[in-house]
Amino acid sequence: MSELKIPEVILEQRRKKNLTQEELAQALGVSGQAISNWERGGYPDITLLPRIANFFGITVDELIGNDELSREADIDGFFTKLSKIPKTKAGYAERFELALEYYHKYPNDYNVIENLAEIIINMMDKIDENMPLLRELLNKTMNECTREEYRKRSMHRMCVAASDDELYGMLEESELNWEETLAMGEIREERFKLRGRWEEFYRERNVNDLLSFMHYLGRNNMSFYEQENDYVYAEPERSVAWESHKMRLLETFSKDAKVPDAWKGCYAESCLRYSCALIGSGKVDEGFDMLEKTFGLYEEWLRIPKGALLNAGDPELFGGSCITKCGDDFIVDIVTPDGKKTWTSYLWLFWQNQHDILGAMYNYNWLDGVRDDPRFEKLYQLAKKLSETGEF
Repeated sequence: MSELKIPEVILEQRRKKNLTQEELAQALGVSGQAISNWERGGYPDITLLPRIANFFGITVDELIGNDELSREADIDGFFTKLSKIPKTKAGYAERFELALEYYHKYPNDYNVIENLAEIIINMMDKIDENMPLLRELLNKTMNECTREEYRKRSMHRMCVAASDDELYGMLEESELNWEETLAMGEIREERFKLRGRWEEFYRERNVNDLLSFMHYLGRNNMSFYEQENDYVYAEPERSVAWESHKMRLLETFSKDAKVPDAWKGCYAESCLRYSCALIGSGKVDEGFDMLEKTFGLYEEWLRIPKGALLNAGDPELFGGSCITKCGDDFIVDIVTPDGKKTWTSYLWLFWQNQHDILGAMYNYNWLDGVRDDPRFEKLYQLAKKLSETGEF
């Protein structure tokens, strides 16, 4: 490494700011004698370097006179040393001291910051002691770093390391979309695992599995686009493939091959889409057979009271969790065996009603070619009766 230039740099920067030694000392919280000693060839304590550099608006590298090549070589040496220290409990203590030394040396190097933050997360037995430093690292990354992957990992680490009150405070202040809801659930899952809170870990895992599956079920519904103030449904072949796949998957959720109560509405709606898409793709006879079957599936679903607690399937899959049927309050919860509830935004998977079949037969342009078919008229009248009376 090149010779340190701290005395020269401090003198140069002080003069640029037109400060006396006493004024600089007051700004840095040290004595005037200290400034005098530094400018005559002495070195500040290493912990003061970031404060001095920040005051002058320069990097620590600039303060100590490192050129870029020596800086890179020094940081490469850091990673070489780090790679030789085992990831054991004793090893993590040694890794922490090494990374902390290099952070003080290069407080704006985000590769060093990343490694120090990761080491802290792996020392959960000392997380409370190291939280102030972790917050400093994560705030620096969130406020100053432009690399998106570092910023995302910083948010992740904070959620894993924060106290329960801090975490739930952050969640209450955030308006999360479905993607962020899933991500936060997985972060909580990891958080409980790292902290050895196994009962909460298993509960969170089961809820996350259900939320992930709900997200899959809610994707790739019949796609449509608006044309001349009308909705035109497209790609019937794609819907045939997706809806049949979802139906087959739902049929595997119990050991007796019957669709569990929680998924009966979703299954009926998939069958409705599937039958209309079959007709739209030219498989008219098969489509009418499926459409007729759909009435019985809706009847099963409609018999289940709103707000009922419904079995979600094989307990080995979701830990015995249940789902509430969407009611007049438009709330759907996942309910784990301990009675705790987790709200889900996927309520449209559980709100099928007696008007669905009539609405599909009236609106789906996939059926335009069969509206004069006697089978269509027969089923259309059944759909009207179901819509008006709840029976057919």
